[in-house]
Amino acid sequence: MSGPPEFGSLYYTDCVPGQGTRGGAGFQFQAVSPGIAHDTMSLVQRTSLYEPPVAWMREQRDVAEYPPSLTHVFDEGVYVTARGRYLGAEANGVREGNQFTHAVVTADPEAYGLIRPAQLWDAPWWAESPAPTTGCDPLPADPPPGPWGLDTVREWVLGRPGGEEWLLAVHSALDRIHTPEGRRVLFVSDDASAVLGWLAAGTVLLAQSRALRVGFRVFAANPRQSRHDVLAVHGDWAGPLANPERDHGFLVFNLTTGRHSAVEPTEGARLWVPRFLREDPYDVVDAIELAQRFAGERDRPDAVDRRVAAVALLGEPVEHPVHAAELVEWLRCRAAPEPEEVAQPIAEAALRTGLDLGALRGLHEAARRHGVGPELGVQVERALFAAELAALTGAPVTAPDASKAELAARAADAVPPERLGDVLLLATRFDATPRIAEFTAGAHRFARWWADHPDAPVRPEQWSCGGDVVDLVRDELTARLNGPDAEKCRAAIGEHWWRRLLPAATDPTADLDAAVTAAAVASGSWDVRRETITEVLVRTSALPAEHRGEWAWHALFRESAPTAEELKALLRTLPPGPLAGQLEDVVAAVLDRIVGDRPTAAELDVLAEVYDRSALPGRSRLADLSKEDAGVRRWLAALGAGKPVRPNALAQVTRPVLTARAADIAAVLLDRVPPAEAAGVVERAGPDLLEVLLRELPRHWDDRERSRRADVAVALSFVATGLSATPDAAAGKAERVLLSWLNGAGRDRQPRIAQVLRAAGEDHATRWHQLLGSRGGRGGTGQTERAKRAARDGAARAEKRAEKRAEDDGPAKPGWRLPGFNKGR
Repeated sequence: MSGPPEFGSLYYTDCVPGQGTRGGAGFQFQAVSPGIAHDTMSLVQRTSLYEPPVAWMREQRDVAEYPPSLTHVFDEGVYVTARGRYLGAEANGVREGNQFTHAVVTADPEAYGLIRPAQLWDAPWWAESPAPTTGCDPLPADPPPGPWGLDTVREWVLGRPGGEEWLLAVHSALDRIHTPEGRRVLFVSDDASAVLGWLAAGTVLLAQSRALRVGFRVFAANPRQSRHDVLAVHGDWAGPLANPERDHGFLVFNLTTGRHSAVEPTEGARLWVPRFLREDPYDVVDAIELAQRFAGERDRPDAVDRRVAAVALLGEPVEHPVHAAELVEWLRCRAAPEPEEVAQPIAEAALRTGLDLGALRGLHEAARRHGVGPELGVQVERALFAAELAALTGAPVTAPDASKAELAARAADAVPPERLGDVLLLATRFDATPRIAEFTAGAHRFARWWADHPDAPVRPEQWSCGGDVVDLVRDELTARLNGPDAEKCRAAIGEHWWRRLLPAATDPTADLDAAVTAAAVASGSWDVRRETITEVLVRTSALPAEHRGEWAWHALFRESAPTAEELKALLRTLPPGPLAGQLEDVVAAVLDRIVGDRPTAAELDVLAEVYDRSALPGRSRLADLSKEDAGVRRWLAALGAGKPVRPNALAQVTRPVLTARAADIAAVLLDRVPPAEAAGVVERAGPDLLEVLLRELPRHWDDRERSRRADVAVALSFVATGLSATPDAAAGKAERVLLSWLNGAGRDRQPRIAQVLRAAGEDHATRWHQLLGSRGGRGGTGQTERAKRAARDGAARAEKRAEKRAEDDGPAKPGWRLPGFNKGR
């Protein structure tokens, strides 16, 4: 069958020739609606036809005495419900046994609507006589029932003696059908209507899908040969089967005697029967259907499915915490979200019962997933928060009207300081922000504890009020920095606190912020050190000039000495003029340590910066270095500007200062002075400067981006190797380096270098060609006479000069520390 749900109709009776579907005479289907399969017709014929009692036929009882029948089966995917009546003599003779059966069939259970088959007894649409033709109309879906509506069924049961107890037994027997412990049911009665009243009452308390699978026959002439689940026999035909105390394979309900077999009520019967008889029967039936839907792929609902349905649709109270926990777990484990009309009453009922922490967690999860109303969601969350707090603190939370933030504040004020973080983290999880003012004692207690335990695993960044708590700890540390335990506090800051407090250390004039940034400079990575120095100098630059330097120093270098570059950066943030007070002494002490006898360019730069401001009395070594460096800088400035310079301008400059400024000297010679003039400068240079140049200029030979500059660097190096003022060892080494370099350099470099040398002097160009010729080809060694002599004598001279420098330099200085002001890095 296809199309919208409907029932096919079949009429069966004894036919005269031409009246039935087979054309001949005899028992057959007299009329059939379109589309009914032969297998369906066979199923009706086997299971659903009226069975006239043979004994009565022999007695030739009046036709009116024969009770009508109602039959229902489900087999091979087809539902059949049939009503029959006895007609008496056959159509083609005088023999007894004729009957008429009207059967309706469907493969779609939706065609029944919410009607159970027993409720179709005495429905107005049953046919009682043959059709005019062999065709008949199908029956539309959801057919009108007979007299057994829900209200009628309930009132009828309530009107029976022991009605509730009987319904418990009948429904329990029907509930167990198709289970291992189930047994077939037998009613004994002279009244088919009474049997079908109990069948209707018992099956409306089954979900429709299950009720349609309970087959029955009312009445059965031979119950032992019938395979229906439920049978009814007339009292005249029952014989020994009528006795409920005897076991003939049936649960017997004798309506004539008012006795029935002992039946243990099922859980479903205990739940639904009393509610069906005392509450709105339609709501109860809806709850039964809902419980079946909850069962899903299972054949029948379990106790929790039924309880949930009763709560959702009947407002059933939940009085035991165990049952409430079951409801919560049921809701939490549902694969798909339930609609609000289901989830809302379940959550409300469970919450009213008083759940333990585990059940509240499950309810909170379920409420969010199933989307309960916002007001109930807030109630569930607050209840869970209170339970979580009670578990943390070990004390019940008894403040029904308090907000989550107020509950958190009360707990924070009561817990030991080492547990405060757990309370505040919990508050953050529940979107609660307690105010410090509401747990002042607990907050201060925690601040003192954390200051004493700086390595405790505290994570205030995870708390909604974490910033306020950290502020209290900052206040505690500030007080300790100004108390008797200041050094202990500074040590803790240097080891622990600076990492946590550095982002908020923005005031270099504040004791704590200065201690934090100084610790970061001393203990942090070079990136942290550089960024901290930069940020602090930016902030101190905006401070009043009078104490700017001291503030910057305390905030940066109280715990470690600066490098020359860092000191220079600090000095350049100060206003022009002498260094103020203590700062001058501190800077002088730092310079004594960082500026050695072989200074770097950066160290000379910072010396220049300082001596432009202060004379640093009592530091003759530094003063001498500064004076020499000033002479070099003046000489470079004049040379770069094209002004004349004295030949002996650098005569008093020692080799360490020249070495420190080697890069600056090379830059001026290569970038700001014409090559010929640069060569002249080299020719007039003293031994120290020549040796410095021979170490520096080779660094520029391979400058591919500035090839002309590279060629000039090679040419000047070559000029220096041939000068008598050049120390032999330095000249010899330089020649060997140059020859090795020429072996790897491109041949195009040689004529370009020769061109530079020719501009400097023909003798330099001539010597260059001699050098190239003496190489004996690109791969030869070809040392010049000067180089050979240097190789022989240079090592001895170099060793003597090294010994002399060691004597001049004196012993190495011990480790440095500024007493009472700085600690060494």
